[in-house]
Amino acid sequence: MALENFGYKSKLIAYSDDSDGLRKIPEGFPSSLNEHLGKRVSDIPDPFDCHDSYGMHMSSLLLEGLDELKIEYDFRRAKETYEKGLLKDQIHTILINSKKIGEKIEELSGQEKYKNILPYFAVCENCNKIYTTESIDYNSDEKKIKYRCNDATIGSNIVKGCGHEGESDITKGHGKLAWKVEFAARWQAFDVRFEAYGKDIMDSVKVNDWVADEILKYPHPHHVRYEMFLDKGGKKISKSLGNVITSQKWLKYGTTKSILLLLYKRITGARELGFEDIPSLMNEYNDM
Repeated sequence: MALENFGYKSKLIAYSDDSDGLRKIPEGFPSSLNEHLGKRVSDIPDPFDCHDSYGMHMSSLLLEGLDELKIEYDFRRAKETYEKGLLKDQIHTILINSKKIGEKIEELSGQEKYKNILPYFAVCENCNKIYTTESIDYNSDEKKIKYRCNDATIGSNIVKGCGHEGESDITKGHGKLAWKVEFAARWQAFDVRFEAYGKDIMDSVKVNDWVADEILKYPHPHHVRYEMFLDKGGKKISKSLGNVITSQKWLKYGTTKSILLLLYKRITGARELGFEDIPSLMNEYNDM
């Protein structure tokens, strides 16, 4: 809105990473989700039977919050982005430069694995898991990658691979880029000029900035880095821990303006957050 007031066209993209795999069962969710660990969240049934997938159930919580705050946005899903081939050119360019990218990932983040495998996860055509596959070769003429499905350690869980080896067409939406390069592909495809990020993914952003500038030849967007919100016990606020304070919960006790003050007041330094902060934020806003 501020940019539009200065005469610039702008829009907020609310992007759902629903091609990511399920890494952990959030607190309060049914244990039946365990059988789906490692699968794309867009391929997992909604355990509450109110959306077409687990991924859309979780995305709906974000969208409801934005709607209640009267924030205008353009909603996009990773599932549709990949299925429509919107990133196919970026994927191709990244894969043919994978050796150089793997070396840069090690230099900037210390992570060595992408020197030996491609920064791309295929969906296994046999077991439908994504985080158990390793992409080992790319045929640039056919735009197909070869992969194998092995056991994978995801957080504290070991997710069993099925041992299948196969091929996957990068233009058909049967896989996704690794985070270390995926942001850069999206920035170019969607012409992103600004994106904030949390300090916990700083290494990934550094790599993506380099990939955008040097591999895709697209100037990386301007950034603002924000710190972590913690609960009153000093623990990281996380979906999997079940301690997230959603805007829906906040608005049961406070106003939309108190949320905006919380977010815009400052972005430096970790902050502990609880419902008991609502009255003071509302009073502070009223005194402004």
